[in-house]
Amino acid sequence: MSPTLVAILMIALVIGSLFVKRVPMQYALYIVPVFCALLLGYSFTEIGDMFIKQVNTAMQAAGYMCLFAMIYFNMLSQTGMFNTLVKGLLRVTRGRMNIFIVMAMTSLIAAIGMLTATVVTAYLIVFPIMLPFYKKMKFDCASAMIIAQTAIAAMCFLPWGIAVVNSSMYAGVNALELSQRLIPVALCFIPVIVLQWIYFGFQHKRSGGLMSIEWTDEDAAETPDAAGKGKKEDFSRPKLFWFNLIVFAVVIALLSLNVMPAYLVFILASFVTIVVDYPNPADCKKLLAQAGNRFFNTLMMLIGISFFIGIFQGTGMVQSLAESTINSVPEFLTRYIHIILGVVIVVVIRFIPNRIYNSMYPVLVAIGARFGLAGTDVIAPFVCNMTLATGSSPFTATTHVGTSLLDLDINEYCNKAAVIQTVSNIAILALAILVGAIR
Repeated sequence: MSPTLVAILMIALVIGSLFVKRVPMQYALYIVPVFCALLLGYSFTEIGDMFIKQVNTAMQAAGYMCLFAMIYFNMLSQTGMFNTLVKGLLRVTRGRMNIFIVMAMTSLIAAIGMLTATVVTAYLIVFPIMLPFYKKMKFDCASAMIIAQTAIAAMCFLPWGIAVVNSSMYAGVNALELSQRLIPVALCFIPVIVLQWIYFGFQHKRSGGLMSIEWTDEDAAETPDAAGKGKKEDFSRPKLFWFNLIVFAVVIALLSLNVMPAYLVFILASFVTIVVDYPNPADCKKLLAQAGNRFFNTLMMLIGISFFIGIFQGTGMVQSLAESTINSVPEFLTRYIHIILGVVIVVVIRFIPNRIYNSMYPVLVAIGARFGLAGTDVIAPFVCNMTLATGSSPFTATTHVGTSLLDLDINEYCNKAAVIQTVSNIAILALAILVGAIR
């Protein structure tokens, strides 16, 4: 069978399983790709090799970091450091908060967290801090994640970020030049972020949520832990607030400077937190179990995504589908194919892993060169906007981390996010074209 037809069949079967909801998504991602690879004539041994290779890549890129980051941030949340930070933020507003301040804080903290160039870390920073406000004001957590994701996407121009590094490698362009080229595109996110605040503020009011609150010490005491549950035991360490804050600042600095692998940073940070905050082995065991339960679901999904992507890419389906997509564009629209593909990126990646776009980059750069476009011009519509798309896709491990932190159903979240981010993406691209940031 044609790899393109099998790719379409595989995608259709996975999407169908999402709508039927009779099979857990993880198992759909395990079984369907194997079946499709067998249709293409691959043996079980070859399929296993593709899978193991992708799992190793995924674990090295995100898995180990997720595990130790969840351990560290679960402990940090339990120490009460985030509660104290919330109280400090409230002193600025004298205990009064409104929904627009909450949304602005979500965007700002998420953007600051993205200085680490890691979406998972940004989530692990912003959501434990802001979740008490969402719950108190009855603010939709899916809306909060969309707002955070948009701010994170705007920060994807950072030259040390994986988005720029990967895109520059696929497209064969200089990473620093691409980063500089993306700054005007990133600035186009700002008015769209403000429009999102207005839209979600209106939706929040219409749903009957609280528009403003008075935050008290009793509210802070009810702050949930990192797993989103009420505290059954008191693991708080208020006397160690400054110590934990300094360690946290060092972690962010090390991640930003990229002086060592991210998972090693979190291993060291969790070790220091255990030794100083939780020297009692019984306390440590309970906190590790909490983080382990959360990581298990993420790991299961990471393995499923590795099955899908490993076979999707290893069998040549992704290259075949990418070429078919490019060849289907009429000749007179070829000059604008990078913009056309940029417009539909959220919808496409809602159902297909983002590797399909990555595989198109070399061809798109070659096409753009025929019309006098530099490689960075061709890639400009994709890098930051890709994060809007991957943040609305169940095929991205980071989406599962974010929805887990906010206790959201991932399919319901992705359905909502895909609509909002499609509109946001089109608005960003339209503005970028108007100001000349995208050619």
